[in-house]
Amino acid sequence: MPMAAFIQHPRLSAEKVEARAYQIEAASDCLGSATLLVLPTALGKTPIEWMVIAERLNSIGGRALLIAPTNALVNQHLNDLKTVIAMQKSDDSITSMNGSIDWKKRKIRWDSAEIIVATPQVIRNDVKRGSIDLKDVSVLIVDEAHHSKGSHAVAEVGDQYLQSAINPLILGATASPGSSQEQVEEVCQRLGLKRIHSRTAENPLLEPYAAELEIKEVNVEVDEGLKLMSEPLVLWLNNLVDQLRRLGYHVQAGRVTSSQLNDTRERIQRAISKKEGLAYNAARQCAQAQRLLNLIGYLLSQGVAASREYLERVKISGEGGDKGASLFFNDQRILNLYEILKSSPELHEKVERTIQLVQNQIENEPSSRVIVFSHFRDTVDEIVSRLNDFSAIQPERFVGQAKREGSSGLSQKEQLLVLQRFRDGECNVLVATSVGEEGLDVPRADLVIFYEPIGSEIRTIQRRGRTGRHRDGNVYVLIAKGTRDEGARASAASREKRMQSVIDRVRRKMGRPNNDDLSKHLTSFQVINDGKICSAFSFMQSEKERLAPQLGQRKNRISISTEETRDEKPEMGQHSEIDPRRLRPKGQTGLDSFPSIATPPDVEIDSEEREHGLEKIAIRAADEIVQALTTEALDPLAKESEISCQIIVKDSEFNTSIAANLRKNGLEIDIQKIPIGDFKIGDRVLIERKRVQEFVDSLLEGRMIEQANRLISESERPLLLIEGTGLFSQQSVHNNSLMGALATLTIDLGLPVITTKDSEETVGFLIIAAKREQALLGALTKEARGRMNIEKNI
Repeated sequence: MPMAAFIQHPRLSAEKVEARAYQIEAASDCLGSATLLVLPTALGKTPIEWMVIAERLNSIGGRALLIAPTNALVNQHLNDLKTVIAMQKSDDSITSMNGSIDWKKRKIRWDSAEIIVATPQVIRNDVKRGSIDLKDVSVLIVDEAHHSKGSHAVAEVGDQYLQSAINPLILGATASPGSSQEQVEEVCQRLGLKRIHSRTAENPLLEPYAAELEIKEVNVEVDEGLKLMSEPLVLWLNNLVDQLRRLGYHVQAGRVTSSQLNDTRERIQRAISKKEGLAYNAARQCAQAQRLLNLIGYLLSQGVAASREYLERVKISGEGGDKGASLFFNDQRILNLYEILKSSPELHEKVERTIQLVQNQIENEPSSRVIVFSHFRDTVDEIVSRLNDFSAIQPERFVGQAKREGSSGLSQKEQLLVLQRFRDGECNVLVATSVGEEGLDVPRADLVIFYEPIGSEIRTIQRRGRTGRHRDGNVYVLIAKGTRDEGARASAASREKRMQSVIDRVRRKMGRPNNDDLSKHLTSFQVINDGKICSAFSFMQSEKERLAPQLGQRKNRISISTEETRDEKPEMGQHSEIDPRRLRPKGQTGLDSFPSIATPPDVEIDSEEREHGLEKIAIRAADEIVQALTTEALDPLAKESEISCQIIVKDSEFNTSIAANLRKNGLEIDIQKIPIGDFKIGDRVLIERKRVQEFVDSLLEGRMIEQANRLISESERPLLLIEGTGLFSQQSVHNNSLMGALATLTIDLGLPVITTKDSEETVGFLIIAAKREQALLGALTKEARGRMNIEKNI
């Protein structure tokens, strides 16, 4: 690693911020325009935030606001900023705000501070209350920016800031923005970010600072006693799913999964909205099936303590008025299992393996520190209790603030004390739930143990980032053989692998701002290196030249190995074709019943050409309505941008990005329970939105025609909107059958169909449609509108 050089700046304390070329480069980008900063954990996103804050206060003035998701992170940022920022006023110029402080006192703090660190919920609520104003905030730092989605408080603060600030600049920082293009684009959209600055640990500018990280997967056998406990639950689950399948709500074959049950629940909800009598009982059965699947998973992959805690939560929900939870818990099979779990010691081998790993680490390196992550608080308590038996091990539990039956939470003050004890070496093992995953800088966490793999790539990256922060580290992931653990591990690995390519794709799509000159944002920064002072820009350029030849020498900072040898499972071959009639009740119409506009099977057509041709045919019937909604030939529509529009949005769409983006674009949103359709524009236009997979599923189930007829009967101008790509790339259905179904909808029934690429295009279409419809109605005379109403009533 090169000799330490330091950043000099009028608003940074001397020799507090190490000069690293990649951080200088990132700070320049972030100062140039609103930026999503994506760097690996432990490689220094925070110093970039410091530099951006310092420069904005120096050049623009006003205030700086940093929001972080947890109180522990808020406190950490507060202490760091007090150390590195050179304040021109009193120490009170840097302050923090959280929910434990009365809002009137928070207002006093806000008014007197130049830098504020807070949780997003506090800022959102105080802005709504009117006690604080964001207009003079010259920079908003969003730490752990991947939370900026949907109705999350972080996203709402972003909206408030962009609407209020006179001279806004946003920096969103994260190591894991998401594994899908839609997720990354939503983060950027909600925060108004114009570019992405992303670097991997293999970048030559980062390599000298990146610690090695070794991940070892430990395969653990499931205790026979736990398998025995789960067997009656598996039989019960299979019986429930079989009933749902016979009713036509559960269409997938094979092993039952949570995603399958989620799809089943959505189908049942749609059936309930149509007042189908059987759907209500099916909803109860589906909820019981999900509880059973969770319980089986916890028994086999987590053990006794986690399963006991899960059942206690179900019990509390039942006592609180949840009839389904009460019915489930009071079933004699569950009551019997609960009594066994209450008196049973922990049977899962994971606990023993965790104790062994911690003990070996402390024996080999007495000064080292270990973090153990577990999803359940009861498991945390069990591990801490077992570790207390060893004199060399000083464990501490690190959990959230909520109090639960038999388990006390930790207050904010207690959380901070635990972290400080861990940093100071007074305790050497931290056993934590998810509250310890994000952002916390725990120096020299030499070993991290995942009690279970996490299916989310975001949480996996955050957990793993608690080690290897300042020197090489190890991660052990405990995987129970033949359980949901194996699926979670594979899911997280696949999503993480996909994440970087998604980031690159969105970054290229966004491009870089015009006239982008790195040097112009760095004029106030200098670097002192070995007693010599140079400009930050020249230091960055010289480091690039020095380190460029090292590109690719260290291919991968993270290595993964398996501790135990396992029998390799054969690769899954192509799915065998299943007769769709087996997956629906007798007599129900399915996709195979639709007429086919067949192409001879022996004629090969280029797939891209075929998809283009099929899509052209499918949307031909919708051309008239699209033209009516998008043409600019009519004079009454010339001033559509000045028209105030309202869209009625179905309550189930309230928390989606579509509703938020419609509101952001100035449309009035009215949330209602619409019996059919998802969006209603005026009295005439009713739009049903279906994602590609939902559309295909509804056809496979034989429900699409009935839904289409209801949509047509409920509206003068019905429209089916299919959102997503790959409509004609489905494995489960032949394109000819799919086109036959579309022809039936558009030609036989006269239902216009339009496709959009993603939610962003859907929002754009809804905005245009609303403005066109409102403009057309506004242009009609009072007499004409009266005739329309009379004709409608007739």
